[in-house]
Amino acid sequence: MGIAGFYLWLQRWYGECVEAVPEAVVKAAQDGQPPPERGGATRRFDNFYLDMNGLIHPCCHDTAPLPEPESEEEMFARIFAQVDLLYKIVRPRKCLVLCIDGVAPQSKMNQQRSRRFRAAEERIESDGLSSQCAEDVVKKGLPPPQTRNRWDHNVITPSTPFMERVGLAIEWFIMKKLNEDPAWRHIAVIFSDAHVPGEGEHKIMHYIRGLRAQPGYNPQTSHVIHGMDADLICLGLSTHEEHVTILRNQLTETFQPDHNRFCYFSLYKYRLRLKEDFSGIDNMDFERVLDDFIFLCFFVGNDFLPHVPLISIKTKGIELLLDHYVRGFTEHSYLTDRGEVNFGALATFLRRFVEDYMDKLRREYGGVLRAKVRAKANVEERVKGFEQELEEQLNSLEKDRSNAQEVSNAVHRLLLSILKERTRLVADKESLGFSYVDDNHRDKYYERKFGWDPEEKVTFEENVQRCCAEYLRGTQWVMRYYTTGCPSWDWYYPFHYAPLLQDLAQFTGNVDVKMNLGTPRHPVLQLLAVLPRLSLQALPEELHDAVNDPDSVLGVFYPEKIEVDFSEAHFSYQGVLRLPFINSHQLHSACQKLVQLEPDYGFTLLFCHESSPLHRALEPLLAGKDGKKGMIRIPKTLATQVPIAGHVGPHDMEWPRHAKLHCPDEGIAKETSYGSPITSNAACCYRYELNTQVLYRPVLLTERRKKTRDAEVAVSTATSAKERSAGSKSLPVAATVAEPDDKPPRGVKRGRQVPHKQQGTEAEAVVREEEATAPAKKHRAEGKAVKPQVKAKLSTNAVKERKKPRGRK
Repeated sequence: MGIAGFYLWLQRWYGECVEAVPEAVVKAAQDGQPPPERGGATRRFDNFYLDMNGLIHPCCHDTAPLPEPESEEEMFARIFAQVDLLYKIVRPRKCLVLCIDGVAPQSKMNQQRSRRFRAAEERIESDGLSSQCAEDVVKKGLPPPQTRNRWDHNVITPSTPFMERVGLAIEWFIMKKLNEDPAWRHIAVIFSDAHVPGEGEHKIMHYIRGLRAQPGYNPQTSHVIHGMDADLICLGLSTHEEHVTILRNQLTETFQPDHNRFCYFSLYKYRLRLKEDFSGIDNMDFERVLDDFIFLCFFVGNDFLPHVPLISIKTKGIELLLDHYVRGFTEHSYLTDRGEVNFGALATFLRRFVEDYMDKLRREYGGVLRAKVRAKANVEERVKGFEQELEEQLNSLEKDRSNAQEVSNAVHRLLLSILKERTRLVADKESLGFSYVDDNHRDKYYERKFGWDPEEKVTFEENVQRCCAEYLRGTQWVMRYYTTGCPSWDWYYPFHYAPLLQDLAQFTGNVDVKMNLGTPRHPVLQLLAVLPRLSLQALPEELHDAVNDPDSVLGVFYPEKIEVDFSEAHFSYQGVLRLPFINSHQLHSACQKLVQLEPDYGFTLLFCHESSPLHRALEPLLAGKDGKKGMIRIPKTLATQVPIAGHVGPHDMEWPRHAKLHCPDEGIAKETSYGSPITSNAACCYRYELNTQVLYRPVLLTERRKKTRDAEVAVSTATSAKERSAGSKSLPVAATVAEPDDKPPRGVKRGRQVPHKQQGTEAEAVVREEEATAPAKKHRAEGKAVKPQVKAKLSTNAVKERKKPRGRK
C-alpha cells in the first residue's frame, strides 16, 4: 500500500532505474533451464527477500493470465510456483528470507479493518450485480451462466485456519526444495510465518538492519526484495545500503500484477538520481537528506495516517515538497535527526510551504468536480472496450450455438465488468462535497469531516490543535517505524481525516513523542478488530453469537450500516469508511470472557541442507542441546561467512532428520506436485532469533565505518539470556545487549554507553555529540525551532572528532 500512485510516478520520472527482467530469463526459469549467458541476464544477488503477502493475495485472485483458482490447493500450487520461479530468476548466493504478515500494530489494524469492511461491502454489491447480469443473459436467449460460491479473501489474515494451512504448506515446500533441488542446497532459508508479530516487509527490514550491524559485515552485500507495496522503495532507502534492488511483477492494463513479467527497480541508481536532485544544497549530508525525503513522502500518503488534503501524487505534491525543501534548506535545515523529527524545523518548513504553494494548489486542484469528470471519462472509455467485446461474443453465437454455455459465461463476465466499472464512479451532486477554493473552506472542512461547530470558537480551535498534535505525533511514530522498528504496538491516530496543512504549519503546542512499546495483540483480538461480520467463519465459534448481537459489547464494533464519505472520492473504493475505532482494552476484556487468550506468538525458523557450510558449522555447537534451553549465539566468524546473525537452537521435532516425511496437508498431498513423501530428510530446521538492533544512524556503511559500527553493536541493549533460554515463544525483540561471548571495546560497558576517559574513538564522538545535542532534542520535542547554524556547528565538531585517530593504549 503506502503512497497511492507512487510507483507509477517513479517510473515516469526515474525510468532509468527500472530494468525489465529479460523474457529469456523468465522463460528459462519457467522451463527449468539455466539462464542465457549474455548481457545482464545472468546477474545474481547475495540475499533474496520475499514479502509473502504480496504473493499470496494475487495467487488467490483471478489475476492475469490465470482465472480465479477453484480450490485452496490450487492457490498453494500457485504460491509454490511463484516462489520457485522468482528463486530461479534471482538465484541468491547466500540466503532466502520469506516473511508472512503477523499481527500488526494497532495503527495498521485500523487501515486493515477499513479495507476488509470495504471488501465485504463490495462483495455484497458484486453479488447483487452478478444476479442482475445473470437475468440479462437469460433474456438474451442464452443458458444461465455457471456460477460457484465466492471465496472470502478476508481470510488472508493472521491466525485464520487458511493462514495456518499456508504457513505449514510453505514449510513443507521449503523441505521439499532443500531435499530435492540442488540449487537450494547451498543457501540458508529463513521463514517467519503469521505467528511471528509484525508486517512482512518490516520483518525483512529488521533482518537487514540486524545483519548490517554485525562485525565483519560486507557493505558490498547485495539485497533484492520482492514485493508490490510502493512503500518498499522508502523502506529500502531507510536501510542506507547501496546495493538494494526491488523486484516487482509488471502490471497488466488493469493494474494487476502479471505472473510472467518482472522488473527490477535499482535503489543504487535511484540514490544517484536523488543526489543530483538535492545537489542545490551546499555541504549536505546526503544520508540525512534521504531520511528527510522519506519523511516528506509521509505527507503524500502512508498506511498509518490519512493523507493531508491537496497533497498527493496527482497534485504534484512530491515535486512541490522537494522543490521547497531544497530552496529553503538554509532556513529550515534538516527535518529529522537519526529517526527523530525536528518539529521546530518542520514548523518553519511548513509555514513557508503554505505561504508559497497553498494558494496555487487550491486554485488548480481545489475543485473536486473537475477531477470527477475526468475520472468518468476514463471509465466510459474502458466500458466501450467491454461493450465491443460483448458484441463480438454475441455475433459468434449467431454463427455457432454449439458453444452456447461458454458464450453465456463470457457474456455474464462482460456485463458484470461493465456494471462494476460504472458503479465505481462517484459523480452524483450530493457527493461532490465542497471546494477548497472557497474563502471559508477551513470552517466547512472541520465541520463536515469532524463534526466540530466553528461557531464555538474556543472549543473549535482546541479540537484543531489536538488534531494537529496527534497527527504530528503520528509522523514521529511512522518515522521510527521505518527506521528502528515498531515504537508502540498500541498507538493509533484517533481521527478519520488529517488536519489542513495550514493548521499543521501554525501549530504552536508541544508534541508528545514518548511512546510505550507495549506488546502485540493476541491474534484472535486482531481477527475481531479487522474482520467484518461477513467473514465470521474465520473467527472462533465461541465468538459468533457475541459478534452477531448488536447489543453486546463486541456487537457495537460491527455496525449494520457503515457511513461512507465520498465527498472527495473519484471512485467508490476511495470513499472513507467512518467505522468506530476499536477500543482494545474493551475488546480484550469482552473476548477473554468467551475464549482463553493465552500467549500465541511463534518464532522464526531457519532451514539449511545438511551438506551446507552453515549446518557443518552449527552441528558441533548444538550437540546435546534441546529445543527449550539450547539457544546459542551465532559466532562472529560464522556471521561473516553466512548472512546469519542472532541466536539459533534445535527445532527438528516436526521435521526429524534422516526420517521419512509425509506431507502434513492431505489436500496438498493429493492436488499438487509437491505431495510425494521425502524418503530420507536431509534438511535441517532450527529455531532462529534475530534480536540485534543498534542505535539508528543514517550512514552509508563503508569499510571506513566498520569500527564505528562494531562499537555500536556492543553498546546496544538486548533481551536477557534468561528469556532466550526459557524456550517460551518470544515477542520481537526491540534491542539486544552485548552477549557474554562478545568482548566490548575499551571504554564501553555491557548494555550501555559510557565514554572512556581517553578521547578520540568514533564511538566516543557519537556519545559526546548526543550529549551536546540533548538540549536541541528537547527543543524539538517542545516544537521550538533549532537554529540551523547551531546544528551545523555541532555537526562540524562531531565530524572533526570522528576524524581523529582511535585512541591507543
